[in-house]
Formats: sequence, structure tokens, C-alpha cells
Amino acid sequence: MAFFSIDNIAVRGVVTTTPSRIEENISYPLFGEGEAEKVIASTGIERRHIAGKDTTAGDLCYQSAQHLLQQLQWEKDSIDCLIFVSQTPDYKLPATSCILQGRLGLPATCFALDISYGCPGWIYGLSVISSLLSAGKMRRGLLLVGDTPTKFKNPLDKTAWPLFGDAGSATAIEFDTDAQPMQFILETDGTAYKSI
Repeated sequence: MAFFSIDNIAVRGVVTTTPSRIEENISYPLFGEGEAEKVIASTGIERRHIAGKDTTAGDLCYQSAQHLLQQLQWEKDSIDCLIFVSQTPDYKLPATSCILQGRLGLPATCFALDISYGCPGWIYGLSVISSLLSAGKMRRGLLLVGDTPTKFKNPLDKTAWPLFGDAGSATAIEFDTDAQPMQFILETDGTAYKSI
């Protein structure tokens, strides 16, 4: 288990974007009588957002980032790093973080990195971007986390389809010597990978 603290980092804002199409788990046609209620009770997932066929995780994160930058009134040339976390990147090559740097109009000096991670991706991404910024050499960063797993899941698989939806988020991170330390506890167990 990795337990560590990161100083000098403040989260300035978070914006999420979800597609407009919604599927209700209560209406999932492959559930038998009472099955939908059991899944909803055990997972808490009542509905899922489904992206259109041409909408990518990068698109959803782009919308979130644009909105967040406007809310914070941050100049685009003040962004020093961008990290994109996803298991469904827009392409195998090039990195989606590089595409987003260009689409957002961030400076060419902006550090850009893709991280492939699923469920704990936001926390791992936050630990990485905070570590980069904590020294004070870079002042502001964007953590973009998004996935469009419905593009790769089978709608007829009732063990997985009702659990996954599509979304994108943007988190603004800033170097701040007055910020309270961030505490992280991270661990990994790759032994059960066949269960996923």
C-alpha cells in the first residue's frame, strides 16, 4: 500500500459532461422479473448515459475543460500540464492528451500525458498531476478523465451493460503554498484480472 502526502496543491474546480441519451436500468429488456430492482439495489445504478457513435471520451472531456476554463477565467496559456486518463482513448495513436492540447488551444509548452486506467483513474490521475505541480515549476494543470465504454460493451451482456455509462470530466489543479496537504492511499491487486 502506498500512503503519501502532496503539499502545495489546490483543486480549483470540477466539471463533468454526460451525453443526453439515457438508458434506465429498470427498463433493460434482458432482466427477468425482479432482476432490475436487485441490480439497482446492489449497485445504486439506476440509469446510464450513452454517447453517440461519433462521440469520444476526448470529446466529452473537451466540453468539460472548455466550460471549466471559462468558469475559472483561466487564460489558456497559463496551463502548464494536461493529463488524460481513460481506458477508451480516441485513438491508439496519437495520444488523446496531445489532441486535446491542440483542440483546447493550450501552449506548445504544455506537458501532455495519457494514462490508461479504469475505476481508480481519477484518483491515480490526481496523484500524478499533483506530484508534477507540487514542486512549483508548473503552476496550473488540467486533469481530464473520461470513458465511453458502451462503444465496446455488448448490450446483450446483462452482467456488464447495466453497469457502464459514458462521461467526461475536467479538474483544475493549481500550485498553492497555502493549500492543505492532499493525502493518498493507493494499492493495486492485479491477481484477479480474469474476473473483469
